[in-house]
Amino acid sequence: MRGMDVKGMAGWMNRRGDRLLAAGWWVGRVGRVLGRAMGRVMRSVDETAWAIPRLWVAGLAVGFAGVFAVRGGESWVARYNVVWESPSTNHHGSMPLGNGEVALNAWMDPAGQLHCYVARSDAWDEYGRLVKVGKIRWVIEPNPVQPGEPFRQELRLESGSMEIATGGAGAAVRVRLWVDAYLPVVHMTVDAERPVTVTAVGELWRTNRQVRRELELSDVLWGHPEAGAEEATMVVEPDHRVTGLEGRIGWYHFNERSVGPAMMARIQGLSGFGQTDPLLHRVFGILVEAEGGQRVDEGRLRSGPGRRHEFRVAVTAMHPGNPEAWRAQSELVLAQVRGDGGGRRWAVHEAWWRAFWDRSWIRAKRVAGAGPLVPPLVPPNRHPLRVGMDRDGGNRWSGRIGRLTVWDRPLEEAAVGRLAAIRWDEPVTGMPAPLVALRDAGVQVLPGSEAWDFSGGLTVEAWVQPEKFGVGGARIVDEVTPGVDDGFLLDTWPGNSLRFICGTHTLRVARGAPPGQWTHVVAVADPRAGRCRLYVNGRLEAETQGIPGGGEHDEAERVSQMYQLQRFVTAAAGRGRYPIKFNGSLLTVPPGPTEADPDYRRWGPGYWWQNTRLPYYAMVAAGDFDLMEPLFRMYIDELLPLCVYRTRLYLGHEGAFYPECMMFWGAIFSETYGWTPFEQRADKLQQSRWHKYEWVGGLELAWLALEYYEHTGDRLFLERRALPVTREVLRFFERHYPTNAEGKLVFHPSQALETWWVCTNATPEVAGCRAVAERLLALPVEVVPAADRDLARRLLEKLPPVPVHVVEGKTALAPAAAFGEKRNTENPELYPVFPFRLFAFNRPRVEWALAALEHRLDRGHFGWRQDDLFMAYLGLTREVQRAVVERAWRKDPNERFPAFWGPNFDWTPDQCHGGVFMRTLQAMVMQTDGRAIYLFPAWPRDWEVEFRLHAPGRTVVEGELRDGRLVRLKVDPPDRMRDVVVLPPR
Repeated sequence: MRGMDVKGMAGWMNRRGDRLLAAGWWVGRVGRVLGRAMGRVMRSVDETAWAIPRLWVAGLAVGFAGVFAVRGGESWVARYNVVWESPSTNHHGSMPLGNGEVALNAWMDPAGQLHCYVARSDAWDEYGRLVKVGKIRWVIEPNPVQPGEPFRQELRLESGSMEIATGGAGAAVRVRLWVDAYLPVVHMTVDAERPVTVTAVGELWRTNRQVRRELELSDVLWGHPEAGAEEATMVVEPDHRVTGLEGRIGWYHFNERSVGPAMMARIQGLSGFGQTDPLLHRVFGILVEAEGGQRVDEGRLRSGPGRRHEFRVAVTAMHPGNPEAWRAQSELVLAQVRGDGGGRRWAVHEAWWRAFWDRSWIRAKRVAGAGPLVPPLVPPNRHPLRVGMDRDGGNRWSGRIGRLTVWDRPLEEAAVGRLAAIRWDEPVTGMPAPLVALRDAGVQVLPGSEAWDFSGGLTVEAWVQPEKFGVGGARIVDEVTPGVDDGFLLDTWPGNSLRFICGTHTLRVARGAPPGQWTHVVAVADPRAGRCRLYVNGRLEAETQGIPGGGEHDEAERVSQMYQLQRFVTAAAGRGRYPIKFNGSLLTVPPGPTEADPDYRRWGPGYWWQNTRLPYYAMVAAGDFDLMEPLFRMYIDELLPLCVYRTRLYLGHEGAFYPECMMFWGAIFSETYGWTPFEQRADKLQQSRWHKYEWVGGLELAWLALEYYEHTGDRLFLERRALPVTREVLRFFERHYPTNAEGKLVFHPSQALETWWVCTNATPEVAGCRAVAERLLALPVEVVPAADRDLARRLLEKLPPVPVHVVEGKTALAPAAAFGEKRNTENPELYPVFPFRLFAFNRPRVEWALAALEHRLDRGHFGWRQDDLFMAYLGLTREVQRAVVERAWRKDPNERFPAFWGPNFDWTPDQCHGGVFMRTLQAMVMQTDGRAIYLFPAWPRDWEVEFRLHAPGRTVVEGELRDGRLVRLKVDPPDRMRDVVVLPPR
């Protein structure tokens, strides 16, 4: 076999079925060598995801997967690859890549330069900000991208790589970019038909000490009482280039100081906990080498001229460490890659991704002959159009509405420009006949307008001269039902910013209507394009991307592709040292058209539990158990002891409460806890009311841990993680709240998420206590200690009932037994549906949950909104079908990659949005309750589907639905077939 490459070897093994075991052993041996080498590299580093004691076992597994995958030909997931046939203008045209620890935003521009932002999940700077490690720009000369010549850039999901083919006959250039599945190394190769030169340029923006004046809410200095003082000013330290290298370039960031952990511990009374500073002496950086590469200067490495170019980029981090140790670590990693050879590294990498895609799937398509699902872009209602006020006569306009025109069709951009050129006091001419044309409209209701039909689209044009509005703003036109996704409105909110709401779509332009000035505003809803647009003074300022009409697409195929892409994004940035950052993951790019601030992310470096959790609920059904490790490591292994300590210190009793908002080392945000020192407080809890008593996070963490155990059967995980966190969280609620005369706990003061601030018996906590205690007691007696079972039983006996109230004559789940002071837009009354599944399509009193859903005050299918999930668990097939289709089209209109959602409430790419999307689609196909496995509880009859999903009891369910009939079903282990309940699609 000497001289045979890895793929050739795999083919040879496939031709000889009796040698499959040998092939698996061979790749496993490679993994064992890697494991030993990395163990030597990482032995002194306590924060790395790469010190895998049994990497050789993983190698053996992926060896088998790779052999079988080659035999089966191209992976099924290839049909969902993303292909672009033109280069990208800027960073908003990037594609994601990653191995879970190291992630890239990569794009090629018209100059033939390949750009890559590089990120790591543990690249925390001295202020605890998760920053980019840097940027690499590869310059290919001569430029391979020529006008009129072919260009193809493809994200190849099956191998976790990006490939670019460009250039004409005789001058073709092929680029492959990938992040090694097992090592923190980026590989970039160029193959050219004619000799080319490739230069790697290391681009740094943290080159000098920089004062950062704009902070985000979770930054450690946010709200400092001595704003402007030296100790209250964020001064970002520069990166350092590595000097004296031969044939390589590199740079690093070294935290010689730490700002935040000690200060926050002192203010919050946690200095006695004895925590190692998580920022001080943290070092992370990049080392770049190339086969035969020549260092041009400290920032450039050149390869060629030649036809073949191979670059390797080590992206490593240490804590604690120093620049010398970091460089030695990076050199060892690169030496390991050189020793293995590019072909072997690629084979092991490709096998990991094939095994990943073989874990699970959902592949849907529209039934042949079924019509497209295109919900109305402007959902109808029976309200008349109101000018200058809302339905109740409030939010009244102050100022002038000089001209108002409404059409029942979308106008093109050229027509909008002509409208803006017509003065506010002149009539509209040369346009299609409008439904209404008003001059000096004032405040009024338009009679007969309730019969207008906007199914073909909508255009509202207005010249407005507003006064200065307060936070609430004022209506221009209004035709909505409050709290319902129907109709449309155009107003100023907040203040003098413009807002256009159309169904579930919302567009905003900050400060779009200055007081005392005439401003021309046009709002357009175009069903054919599936988009809403908002123009100011003839210029397009905001645009959504919705569901295209016309029936030219298969919405089920779109949903399927977005499911695979979101799962890819999760894997590309979700196997690192720390949990996924909801506000952009590792894949943020600078806002706006320039690359001025690559480190920016809205909301900053902190973790909000309600946002962080959402991607993780989809992982168990997908079988992505390894991706859950960072969540459990941080929240249980590292933060549970601190939460126990803090509970005793602040509240004087046993157990653990998990604050909603924490830094990765467990301190509460400075802004949230407040700046008054612990010793000077009578009330030791945080000062911010946004989540002062929001303690459902610990219950959800326990719920996820128990779910992980039920799916994997991992007894060690149960004993070391699931039981300890469940025990401490349940103990907290039993100890913290008093009982009333009936012996029932009274959860007061409490709050229902961030939405209802003044509550008694907040529903999320009451439902969570009941669900977690029941789940614990449902485990086999022999795996749960008697003391834990007694705790669960005692708590269940003392819990109050899940709160309900009567709405329009119907009993409905309530946010709490008593609630007031609404501040946010969540629906806490539906937490007994998701995540806690006390109410579902198959459970008693489902009508209570349906009534709560019907009368919820806040709605939507984007961001962290969970209406889709509530609908799926309640079996509302048509409603959730429309919801998941809409969510699949809600990408950031500024980004080229179709699964970069956002910014929504958070930041792009919004992982809350993607997490809800994935879990919703899974719940449409399969839900479990105890041992029962329900298939198609919310699956539409006009969609076919092939699926493979994971259920409790180490069970894998695989099947195919065609023409409304289950034509194939496989359950492993087979004895679980008796627990499967097949429901008819509707």
